[in-house]
Amino acid sequence: MSRLIRYANLNDVEALGKIHSESSQAGFKGIIEDNILYDVFSLERRTNRFINELSIGEPKTAIAFENDQPAGLISFGKCRYGNNDESWTEIWRVYLIREFWGSGIAKDLIEWGINEIRKTGIKNIELWVLEENMRARSFYEKMGFKHDNTFIISDSDDKELRYIMQ
Repeated sequence: MSRLIRYANLNDVEALGKIHSESSQAGFKGIIEDNILYDVFSLERRTNRFINELSIGEPKTAIAFENDQPAGLISFGKCRYGNNDESWTEIWRVYLIREFWGSGIAKDLIEWGINEIRKTGIKNIELWVLEENMRARSFYEKMGFKHDNTFIISDSDDKELRYIMQ
């Protein structure tokens, strides 16, 4: 198999939108209400989001390919939830098309992203995960992230837990 991870560009927005939309709808089924899930994570909204983010350059997003097929993505940048300390960055998202779950691509994406973050001199990384998303929580813990007992309640009343790596 041939695997490639590279920074995304505007030519990738349709693939990024598809990855984010399909992965979110599969992974959050039963956690987030369907009406929110299919609206907020619609293909059109996700694609437009990537057009905006890639146009302004924040957050940085990379795309993973498996045998030339778009398979996953990772985004990282400034912390979104009030942590303004310059020694921190946030992994905003890691998503894979469902057929690639369990393939090792997520592990490769996280390792790639951490390496890119560390190249900038930043040592502290945070990410947020839905409390009910046990699959993601287990994965992040295996990758060395630890829940630091910090949480937020989102606009849709979902509890998100902060995981950190220092």
